[in-house]
Amino acid sequence: MKIKAILFGRSRNLIAQAEQLFGFIHVNLESKGVRCSTILLATKDVDPDLLLRQAPTKKVELVRVSDYQAETILKVLQAYEAPEDTDLYLFPSGALADDIAVRWAYRINGSALVQVKSIDCLKTEMRANKSVYANHVRASFRMLKKPYCISLAKDGGVSKSVPRREKATVVEHDLSDVQVNRPFVAEWIPEEAASDLECARFLVVGGRGLGSESDCQELEKKAHALGAEFGVSRPVAMSAWAPLHCLIGVSGAIAKPEVCIAAAVSGAAAFYAGIAHSKKIIAINIDDRAPITKAADVVIIDDYKAIMQALVEIILKTKE
Repeated sequence: MKIKAILFGRSRNLIAQAEQLFGFIHVNLESKGVRCSTILLATKDVDPDLLLRQAPTKKVELVRVSDYQAETILKVLQAYEAPEDTDLYLFPSGALADDIAVRWAYRINGSALVQVKSIDCLKTEMRANKSVYANHVRASFRMLKKPYCISLAKDGGVSKSVPRREKATVVEHDLSDVQVNRPFVAEWIPEEAASDLECARFLVVGGRGLGSESDCQELEKKAHALGAEFGVSRPVAMSAWAPLHCLIGVSGAIAKPEVCIAAAVSGAAAFYAGIAHSKKIIAINIDDRAPITKAADVVIIDDYKAIMQALVEIILKTKE
């Protein structure tokens, strides 16, 4: 079985995605005698050495692209890829990966499934397993048509550090001049304020109980005063009290901090999946029956504003 993992060089979560791909291959495919390589897509302004150190396989095809728009990547793949020689295309998690996986499968007459947690490779088919019905049910899908194209689930739980390699087989393709005819002009604008919540060591998360946008902004200031990253639950993001890149949960970041303070968060299952891997969870809530109180290591039944203000004052005194 021949597998190609796709890695996007522009991602601010590059390391996390590389570890996710490497872990998935290690758990699901390593013992099955497969041949794996990585297609590493990157613009010319990105340092190739940094990228190659993160490649999840020893064999790497470094492909230079003009931008990271989905249509550009699909056009580049069509320009040099031979799908008949590949059994499985493996994409990381994320909206861009989901989009390209489905559209690439259509163009090469294969089959696709997104947000996959594990696979079982059989002689005549592949079975892909994923969560459905808001993560309440685990389903298994039969994929009968090669090439298979799958993207990974954010909370797959199979991330594994990429080992340091002394030697790697690298083939470079410069396809940055590939032209794409679009009915509109698209430009990639980095999120300057975005932080990598998935790699945060200390995290403060605000929920619906914050009550207003101004209270949300105030909690963010206190989080930064404590030296923590700031995240929010889905109701807060959907109310536009905070940017979407601050979203924690199955539709946002899956964080693994040393300490997570959940302030005014009810703790619904979709949200809790985003902080479940925290070493310590501290819940601050006025409702002692909120689901988060049963999952937290420490529970404080009180007004989050008073508790957070006290924490900030303590921290500032220790710095004096």
